[in-house]
Amino acid sequence: MRFMHEVLRGLSFCFVYLDDILCYSENAEEHRSHLRTIFQRLSSYGLKLNISKCVFGVTELIFLGHLITPDGIKPLPDKVQAVLDYKQPETVGSLRKFLGLLNFYRRFLPKAAEQQYLLSEFLKGSKGKKDSKPLNWSSETITAFQRCKQALADAALLAHPSPSAPLALHVDASDYAIGGALHQVVDSELQPLAFFSRKLISSEKSYSAYDRELLTIYSAIRHFRYMLETRDFTVFTDHKLMLLGKKVTSVLHGRSVSWISSLSSPQILY
Repeated sequence: MRFMHEVLRGLSFCFVYLDDILCYSENAEEHRSHLRTIFQRLSSYGLKLNISKCVFGVTELIFLGHLITPDGIKPLPDKVQAVLDYKQPETVGSLRKFLGLLNFYRRFLPKAAEQQYLLSEFLKGSKGKKDSKPLNWSSETITAFQRCKQALADAALLAHPSPSAPLALHVDASDYAIGGALHQVVDSELQPLAFFSRKLISSEKSYSAYDRELLTIYSAIRHFRYMLETRDFTVFTDHKLMLLGKKVTSVLHGRSVSWISSLSSPQILY
């Protein structure tokens, strides 16, 4: 992979993963020019393409388990159908396999950690995918299972990032999970770029409402740092105390002060 990055270094119109190359262009003429440049680079290193494995000049294609379209990225329909058709697991191992299929597309799922919380509780002490421990389903866990399936069926199309678009990070915390949704603003409309969520660990569940919301902002920014670095962005929170920012640091313990210090760049709105 490092070698291929060296071969195609400096070409902003292509993405390399192992020996797969994705070339993206605005129009057919530009695409031909981009391909010509890539072919010249490959030839200069003595590399050849397997033409039977190549796809040229299309408006959408499958790449790394995703459907890439002019409007954005979405899960593959057959992968979504596999999740929808998955029978209610009878063992911990089978449930772990289901969650693995589901979470391959986790960045498409708002509040995934909250939706999967009851199911993930089944996995405590699990021995892995071969764990044959039977599951004791309740009406609540059955409902959670069905909602997780539907969440993938309803997954949003994730937009292609626009370097010049303003960014908006919406965050939310519950009693047992935190999450964030990163959007770009184009023509006054929010376009989703990705979603983040995770369970709270035991110690975090005892945090105050303020600290929990601050943890959510801090965690979401860290998670999306590869898209937020060097960019101005606005954080939207439903916790009004976040607006006080550094005004309250004198009465906070070290953990909160450290978090606030690292959040000096974004604008925070309630």
